[in-house]
Amino acid sequence: MSRISFCLVVLAALSLGLTACDKEKKAQPSSADASSLNKIKGERLFEPEDLSAVTKVSRYAETDALLKQVEKETNVVVLGQLATLLSKTTSRGPSVRAAFRKMLQSENADLREGALYALEDYAGVNFMIDDMIPLLNDENEDVRDAAIETISDYCKGRRKYQIMIDCLDNPYSNVVEMAIFNLGFYTDANYETAEEWKKWWAENKDTFVPTD
Repeated sequence: MSRISFCLVVLAALSLGLTACDKEKKAQPSSADASSLNKIKGERLFEPEDLSAVTKVSRYAETDALLKQVEKETNVVVLGQLATLLSKTTSRGPSVRAAFRKMLQSENADLREGALYALEDYAGVNFMIDDMIPLLNDENEDVRDAAIETISDYCKGRRKYQIMIDCLDNPYSNVVEMAIFNLGFYTDANYETAEEWKKWWAENKDTFVPTD
């Protein structure tokens, strides 16, 4: 599933009028409303049972309730929605990180990708770097793209630059290309090859001060 497809799933669920921070219980949409929300450009996003599950899950806005749902949930569509809801929590505790870790280690590539993109909105994304690094070598290209994008664009501090430099030796060309692009975007340097960036880092890593 591409990033666009995942976003469509999230938008369809969120359009039910439910947010992760709203503590009030809200009425479940009628079956007619649910049916219309389940279609975008004629394509069905959820199986009927999936849509019902996502609607039910979305009513539980409290972090503890979400964590309980993650622990018992097996449906990857619902887990993807849970990742989006968890990303809105302000908690950076080990339980939330463990929930994200479960999704990042899923056998389902769509869920791994979705969890990575959900982490873009998570206040504790920096604490998940060690869990995201293995996905830079994921067998799925979309997952690799999501991993380098989330680390480069949403993590803070010097370590992400070292990770991008390390990605210059990644066996997958898409990761190398994105690392080169992001190094140029987030620094004042302007190089085109992996070797030039390695040389720049060797000469500047001790004095380089990140601006993000």
